[in-house]
Amino acid sequence: MSVPTLAGGPRSATVERLLAELAPAGAPVPAVSEAVLAADVGLPEAVAVLEHACGVRPLLDLLDEPAHPTVTAVRAGDLPGALAVFTPDATLALPVPAVRARRGADGIVLDGRYRYGNPAAAAALVLVEAADGPRLCLVRHDDPGVRTTGTDGWGWADLSGATVDPALLSRPVSWDPAGPLLAALDAYAWAYVPVAAAHAVEAVAQLRRELADPAAGVLAASQYLAHELTRLDIELALLASAARFGPRLRGEGPGGTAAAAVLTACATLTHRTAQVAADFATELGVPGGPAANPAWRTAVQAPFGGRRMAEGELARRMGLLAERS
Repeated sequence: MSVPTLAGGPRSATVERLLAELAPAGAPVPAVSEAVLAADVGLPEAVAVLEHACGVRPLLDLLDEPAHPTVTAVRAGDLPGALAVFTPDATLALPVPAVRARRGADGIVLDGRYRYGNPAAAAALVLVEAADGPRLCLVRHDDPGVRTTGTDGWGWADLSGATVDPALLSRPVSWDPAGPLLAALDAYAWAYVPVAAAHAVEAVAQLRRELADPAAGVLAASQYLAHELTRLDIELALLASAARFGPRLRGEGPGGTAAAAVLTACATLTHRTAQVAADFATELGVPGGPAANPAWRTAVQAPFGGRRMAEGELARRMGLLAERS
């Protein structure tokens, strides 16, 4: 069954409510992270709230008309948004926009395809290539010329001659560490990692409980399975410890390697947690808990373009792939 992603759909309604409760407009990014961490919400919902409040909202002021009705609706949480700057290309490079923008008779005309990681999104803040360089553009998913595709109608959006109001375009942006784009992305990463790590830790704890259940039979005595979970536990504990330091981890400013390294570790470990849970369910017949649910597995691969994009960004920041800069 297809689940609507536009405003008014079940996912959007849930995220709108959580945004009002956990991330009202004006709430600082660290406070939103703490509120989501303390709330009793599933990982998919937590990821959607964090992306909107910590990824999209801080960048809305870069748009030409921050008081535009669409911008106002996104800022207030009435129109859940996604941050579509993580679309992979052949080099898995963040600085390469996947959407082209040109001036048309009725506004800004967009063509291309972008990936977005919030299944509740009714709009997306998209990185586009304009004549004078990269810009951000706020795109509604119900605009003519916009078609969302993928499982349940989300994940990717195809733009074919989609026309948007020029007021929804930002001034040129860059990947300069001193600029607002990298500062916002790093702040979002530091807000996301503690929440994702906490959900992964709970997922492993649930796997231990399932394995200890008498219904697991002889598998409960398996040292191999116990060691596999222990290794995962130790690595997740180290990740959570690093995340608690936040930007103080290495004292770097935006664009440093610490944020990208911790994000890469998070993407790798949460992906592995989901895979272990799925293996328990399919190979061993042991219920894998929430992490075995496809929605959980998708939620850990959706933010920041997934683990391959996170790895690529870390390599770029380390100077290993200068052509991506």
